[in-house]
Amino acid sequence: VEMDKRARVSQLYDLLRTARLIVLYYEQSLTRWTTVIRGHDFAVALAGVGSPLAFLKKSSEPSANQLWFYLTIVAGVLAILKPVLRLDKQVSLYSELVTHYRELFHELKCIVDDVESTRSYTSQMEKNFIRCRLREGDLQKKEPPPNREKVTRLQRVVEAEYDICTRLYPDEEDLNG
Repeated sequence: VEMDKRARVSQLYDLLRTARLIVLYYEQSLTRWTTVIRGHDFAVALAGVGSPLAFLKKSSEPSANQLWFYLTIVAGVLAILKPVLRLDKQVSLYSELVTHYRELFHELKCIVDDVESTRSYTSQMEKNFIRCRLREGDLQKKEPPPNREKVTRLQRVVEAEYDICTRLYPDEEDLNG
């Protein structure tokens, strides 16, 4: 079966753009979850430090004592919630996905650069592309459901980076043979 090289290169560009979109998506997700964990840790530390201070310095003001009491309860609840919510698991997953999709994007970018510089699509490029597609399929199995609004917003960023109109395809001679 003769391969339509123009269609295949179009698929290559599409997968490159998809990989770029996913890298941006998981970079933002990783940043968000890291910020959530830092905020949580800061709240626990702040409330945790406040509890002993409240015991050491009893205030004559009942509202201040009550504030410290509630702060201590909040610290306890937050400390209990961290292992229950498994926030670190989210960060680990997003970190792994970012790393693997960056590698995939880099490999696809190298193939695209080769196509554009040689103006051809070789059997070695095809083998590399097939390997990339298989790897993307494996990565998709690990992905949590996406946030559609975030994907739509990031698609505009990727479309600006990789304009469809500027794609370079193999020369006509290469397409026929």
